Amino acid sequence: MIKKCSLAICQLLLASKIFAQVSVVSLQLPPFNVTPESMQSATISNTGSPIQVEMISKLYNFNNELLLTVKTAPFNLNTGINLPSSGRRVSSVAYGSGNQAEYIKTTHGLPNGNFKICVNLIATGNIEQLDEFCDEIVSDFNQFLYLVYPGDKDTVESAPMLTWTHSEPFSVLTQGESYRMVVSEIKDKQGADEAITINTPVLLRNYLTTHNLQYPYDAPELKKGVSYAWQVQKITNGVIINKTEAWVFVLRNKPEEKELKYVALKQSIDANFYTTYTGKIYFKFNEEYATAGTITAFIISDSGVETALKIVKDDADAKTGSGSQIKVVGDNRFILDLDKEKLKPGFYTMKIKNEKKEVYYLKLQIAE
Repeated sequence: MIKKCSLAICQLLLASKIFAQVSVVSLQLPPFNVTPESMQSATISNTGSPIQVEMISKLYNFNNELLLTVKTAPFNLNTGINLPSSGRRVSSVAYGSGNQAEYIKTTHGLPNGNFKICVNLIATGNIEQLDEFCDEIVSDFNQFLYLVYPGDKDTVESAPMLTWTHSEPFSVLTQGESYRMVVSEIKDKQGADEAITINTPVLLRNYLTTHNLQYPYDAPELKKGVSYAWQVQKITNGVIINKTEAWVFVLRNKPEEKELKYVALKQSIDANFYTTYTGKIYFKFNEEYATAGTITAFIISDSGVETALKIVKDDADAKTGSGSQIKVVGDNRFILDLDKEKLKPGFYTMKIKNEKKEVYYLKLQIAE
């Protein structure tokens, strides 16, 4: 006696049989070649009779945002292993609306990060799903993340402009992804990596959106002669997934500035200037006449304000504050103490006048 099944039960049994016979074996999607054609490059096994199917492939990022959907026209699955070259043709393509989808559409490559591709096989004319296959893709084929300036072990004159670079536009970052910069002081016997990992940063700047960061004025002041480690890290959901090497820079420890002793005065002003770091001016005056006399000194600001100054005769007298403005025949050496006048840093002109009303000048800078 032959048992018969209802139409609905027979269709269900047939679909179950086909489902058991058709399966996706593998899918190779190179992160550097993401196209509608490569999205359908699945290898499919069919252990039953030939069947016509359609394939829908979907690409997601790690936030499960849909980036690309590709659907094929109906194609035949022969018995056995069906390779990607077995007569498949794209019937529709739909890219997502985000920046990553636009990047994939333009470059035909994946941004750096983790992605997922899922393939669904559907029997043509039947809504039953024959098989679903998902695989993760890690994209780092074109990834680079480098520090640029200051170079490793460079010495800088002041708080530097920290410069780095990476392989992709900031616009392809998705929710949970960001770059941050870390600067840490290097303690005794530490390496750069250890300083970044262990020490409290002097600068921690999250959510970088440019490749240049001037060390900020409101951060702890960098110490002269001290070494600092710095690094840029890519963060995904609070986890470091990529980072640069840790480089070192040193803020130059400037040597002690010394006054120039002794500068000769001139009867006209030129482009040269004398710089004082201690608030004192050391100058010499040569007396050619046989008679002694006196000299007077003035300081002139940029605004033209003229102030008389006391002259000290030489270094020995400068210690006691004594001395004389009297000059003698031959070489005379004098000191002007500007600190007593409380002059602000900047450029000034010193004017010296002798008893014959002859005037001599010295352009000078008071350093900070």
